[in-house]
Amino acid sequence: MAASVVHEINNPLAGILNYVRLMIKILKRGVFEQEQAQKFQGYLSLVERETDRCSKIVSNLLAFSRKSKMESGEIVINDLLEKCIMLSQHKLTLQNIKIRTDLGADIPMVWGGFNQIQQCIINLIFNAIDAMPEGGVLTIVSSHDPKLNVVEIRVEDNGCGISKEDLPNIFDPFFTTKIEGKGLGLGLSTVFGIIDRHKGTIAAYSESGKGTVFTMKIPVKR
Repeated sequence: MAASVVHEINNPLAGILNYVRLMIKILKRGVFEQEQAQKFQGYLSLVERETDRCSKIVSNLLAFSRKSKMESGEIVINDLLEKCIMLSQHKLTLQNIKIRTDLGADIPMVWGGFNQIQQCIINLIFNAIDAMPEGGVLTIVSSHDPKLNVVEIRVEDNGCGISKEDLPNIFDPFFTTKIEGKGLGLGLSTVFGIIDRHKGTIAAYSESGKGTVFTMKIPVKR
């Protein structure tokens, strides 16, 4: 595990260091033209992206390892979903991904950690974005199942999908289908753990080349 973490963090840090050294070298020349200013903007954008990548790796590790008591309260699921969509909108737009929502009416509240469930939804949205590099459609649905007395949340994409061989393993820690350097394989494992702590369930259905559907069921507040 330690070697994997070091490798994942070292790659973006090496890129950041190279660009910072390059900018320092240019500044030491004492001449700073408009063309170089434009290059600096590009360099700083790359530094920002790689720093964000490091932050996500560390956040996933902390979420995976932390078992502290969560702050719980009443959660209006549709409000939470709308916030997640708002937080993801810029990235969705950049990736040319359209979003469709079908948020059910009169959905009862659930009890749990708002930030933790938000983390789950954001994680699933970002996974969907990664699965649609050429653009696509992201669908988010909420509903209430009165028979099971659960709130159901569905996050669906029409991206590359997951193979039948990989699907049973996607919630395992450190399992990933992404290329090296793109993730530790802790995201879905963390999501599974959070939903499990809320006494809920999460399941995935996928077909290669057609897309993936994640369905979460969280008990209604009693």
